[in-house]
Amino acid sequence: MDDLLLLVHRIPYPPNKGDKIRSYHLLRFLAARYRVRLGAFVDDPADCAHADAVRALCAELCLRPLDPRRAKLRSLVGLLRGEALTLPYYRDRALARWVDGVLAQGVRRVVVFSSAMAQYVLDRPGIELVTDFCDVDSDKWRQYAQAQRWPQSWIYRREAER
Repeated sequence: MDDLLLLVHRIPYPPNKGDKIRSYHLLRFLAARYRVRLGAFVDDPADCAHADAVRALCAELCLRPLDPRRAKLRSLVGLLRGEALTLPYYRDRALARWVDGVLAQGVRRVVVFSSAMAQYVLDRPGIELVTDFCDVDSDKWRQYAQAQRWPQSWIYRREAER
């Protein structure tokens, strides 16, 4: 069985809402065919209780805490850098080091669940990359922009463009 790196923006368990249902079934499918090394964020501390259920499906697991309030503040860096706010929201040095280590061990198959997680593997030579965009984020942000007043509408429109 070959190794595969799976990067998900939110722990795929419990499968109790849209993106978690989809990423959980993706993990189960991949785990039946590969030794999955999963990197994911935990944005709800209660979900830490489910780490063992996820670990049972993985050869290796890296769960990183994500405080949504702090992540929103970090995302403001994107305004200064001209990048999508989602990128600094999900940027984590420890996860990046873990991904570097996994790839250094020769793992070449990578599945990214949601566009924000692609930043960890873009421009890596020799990998086979599949991205599940989960949502069409740009369209989601565009719809949010239409439903909000300034300045929120400006932020959402900017995110849709980036």
